[in-house]
Amino acid sequence: MTSSAPALAQMADDERHCATELVEVLHHCNAVRAAADYRMLQAVSLIHDEREQDHLVRLAAALGEQSTSLATLERLAKRAAAGEDPRAQYGPTGLEMAIAEVGAALTVPPARARELIEAGSVLRHQLPFTGATLVAGRIDLPRFLVVVRRTVLADPAKFAVLDTEIAAAIESREPMSMTRFTTMIDKIIAKIDPAAVRRRREQVDTDRNISVRPDRHTPGQSRIGGVLPAEQAAAIDARLQAMAASVHPDDPRTAAQRRADALVALADGAARLDCRCEVCTTTAGADDDSAAGEERDGPDASPDTGSDATGTDASDVTASDTNVNGAAEVRDKQGEAVTDAENGAGAETVTSDCAPRPTFHIVVNLSTLLGHDDDPAFLDGHGVIDADTARALLAEAKRCYVTPDTTNLAQTDRYAPSKKLADLIRAGELCCSFPGCNNRAYHADVDHSVPHAEGGATDARNLKPLCRFHHRIKTFATGWRDYQDPLGTVFFQSPTGHTYLGNAFTGRDLFTSLTRSTRPPDDPARQRIDTLRGQRAKSVERADTRAMERWNTQNPPPY
Repeated sequence: MTSSAPALAQMADDERHCATELVEVLHHCNAVRAAADYRMLQAVSLIHDEREQDHLVRLAAALGEQSTSLATLERLAKRAAAGEDPRAQYGPTGLEMAIAEVGAALTVPPARARELIEAGSVLRHQLPFTGATLVAGRIDLPRFLVVVRRTVLADPAKFAVLDTEIAAAIESREPMSMTRFTTMIDKIIAKIDPAAVRRRREQVDTDRNISVRPDRHTPGQSRIGGVLPAEQAAAIDARLQAMAASVHPDDPRTAAQRRADALVALADGAARLDCRCEVCTTTAGADDDSAAGEERDGPDASPDTGSDATGTDASDVTASDTNVNGAAEVRDKQGEAVTDAENGAGAETVTSDCAPRPTFHIVVNLSTLLGHDDDPAFLDGHGVIDADTARALLAEAKRCYVTPDTTNLAQTDRYAPSKKLADLIRAGELCCSFPGCNNRAYHADVDHSVPHAEGGATDARNLKPLCRFHHRIKTFATGWRDYQDPLGTVFFQSPTGHTYLGNAFTGRDLFTSLTRSTRPPDDPARQRIDTLRGQRAKSVERADTRAMERWNTQNPPPY
């Protein structure tokens, strides 16, 4: 067994380092781990190669074949592919043996071992340049596995181009959050192999499922998991969020608890979440006592006919913000999820005009919406969706059109940005601008890079989305500073002096129509060049005018 003394000595040295030096230790460890993961993937793939060869040799011996030449082995493989299953009689396949061996060596379950073996094969044979970015520390193992999963449905003939494009994109950009990285990979795949996007959509529809199983760690607790198309998951998420936000502020439950209770309420057929604040629970108890007293006083009372305002036959009502079936039909890009409650006679629907409406956001090019192209769209919090899905969701949506010139110069002095300007800022980003953060842009604050109190303008060149946590860190934590250039690139400087790029891939890379001019109109250098070019144009125009006048003087008309 390897001695732990050197590692213990290093940890003892780390205790004497300052925070600035320890950050460098983090960078070094991250790079070393990435290189080690590359070697691990290569090793598990080579183990698989050897076990496959062993399996074919055993199969040849069992079938009476003495020759182990490559031609013989290939012939045996074809016979197995034609229907002769060697596993039933001659033991496990090479892949199964490799899965068992890798799982035992790394102490991981078979599914994880199979994933690593597959990734190792892709690294060696299909995406070698992208794998090189892993060994160089440009990406980590989770991001490489994202590339492997995202390219699984790509055309094998296009892997060489995909590999080159993905590796170039990784090398040309600073490290980025998982949301930005996944979106960048999806954009490259959609550009090079659009058919893979359609195949993925079909696969997503096929793989949908919901599972409920007991929690292995906590007795009496269960876990719910599932796989759904992104737009359906967004509708469910928006419905749960709206129901959780519909209770009074004094409700004692946390936001997570209210979302869980909202899911249970939907399963029970309820259209809204009951509030548990002290006022509501007291009122509900008094109403129950009153109803019980009325039942004792009037046992022969006729049943409710629907005239009571608290009960309405759902078959006669179209609810704009509730659905007793829990199914949401998306009708609003900027967020409204409109549903039709059609649950049959006898169902009761309780609606509230003050309750939040289920809301989610989609960003898409107008040219895509009009059918001029099939560029992908972005579903906030969920990632890239294909053009056909975006058009279907936005068929009757409330829309907000934004352009890079949305900023109203007359409003730069006010603190709060206009709705259209806030939409531009959020559409131009994919998530929170802080390095590594995946929080969705439309749930984030719109922050002034130069504080408004210090003269910072409320325009696109001084605004960025920051989640509430990182907004507070940037504003109140000692030592953090942020910078934003006129192109929208955001840098953060930590208390140790390290500088990080927050938005290496943005919505402006996904939607090129949102790209701003390389220099703002009031940039001093741009103004100087524009002035010189204008003076030159006017000088040429004056010279042409004088030359025409001289010619007319020297050549008067014949009259």
